[in-house]
Amino acid sequence: MSVDDGLVADVLAGFSGIDASLADTALDYFLAWPGTYKMDAILTPAALSLTEAEVSGNLPVVIRLRQAVAAHIQRRVAEDLSPPADSRRDSQLNCRCQDCTELRLFLDNPTQARWQFKAAENRRGHVEQNIKSSQCDVDCRTEKLNRPYSLVCTKNQASYQRRVVQREKDLAVLARLGIWAGG
Repeated sequence: MSVDDGLVADVLAGFSGIDASLADTALDYFLAWPGTYKMDAILTPAALSLTEAEVSGNLPVVIRLRQAVAAHIQRRVAEDLSPPADSRRDSQLNCRCQDCTELRLFLDNPTQARWQFKAAENRRGHVEQNIKSSQCDVDCRTEKLNRPYSLVCTKNQASYQRRVVQREKDLAVLARLGIWAGG
């Protein structure tokens, strides 16, 4: 059986109709297992659907769920939302090979926006795969002017842009929950 927001909403609404303490116990369980009942993917949509349902929107368990979701979102909204001040980017990579060490040095450099990695295809592919798997803020293209070809890496602001989009979504969710973003 897969876990989704509909299941959570049905359990909370159904248990509330039987016994409020049973619904509270179920919510405690959902909140205690964030790996299974993910706040953004499951509990937030459940809170929204229950809040917007006339019958269940004011149930005590729904109010508690709404408060938990709001606290989670408000923590994220409170985080700084400034674009990068320089060209330094997150350099957390799993690989420690020499080529990825060069990539890490490029990512850590506050003044270097572009890097050319001239290497054989397998090495370029390895570096590019690590850029993708680590979600580095880097655009890549292969330059085929000379052999060996070069992987041209240019830093971007993808993480910042994702945070801007997330902030807009978070504020919209708080409004739908009937909660002011500042408190």
